[in-house]
Amino acid sequence: MSITASPRVIVFEDHSGLASALTDLLEERLGYDVAACAGCIEEAIRVAHVERCDVAVVDLDLQGVMAYPALDELQRRGIPYVLATGAMPVDIPGRYRAPLVHKPYSAHQLERAIREASGQPAS
Repeated sequence: MSITASPRVIVFEDHSGLASALTDLLEERLGYDVAACAGCIEEAIRVAHVERCDVAVVDLDLQGVMAYPALDELQRRGIPYVLATGAMPVDIPGRYRAPLVHKPYSAHQLERAIREASGQPAS
């Protein structure tokens, strides 16, 4: 019998209630292991630089600072990401475009976006 580890995800979300709800959703409903959460840009950059993960779920606005430097680090490391934000696609620079879920989003929308970002077939 082979045991496969749950896929690991990192979360960048500055609202503690949303971060907690998102962590619960990812772990309890979608079967992910949340490796780390970051609520400010400095912590997001650090986590993006060091944490081993399969995908990231990123709020673009972290305490009034756009998360682009953290996205640069994710891209450098080849880590796919989902944007979970209130930003409109037209306001996101082309180099940072990724599967997008608009707040508030459902578990199904988030799962579909994570699968798309990770290059997995839709279920």
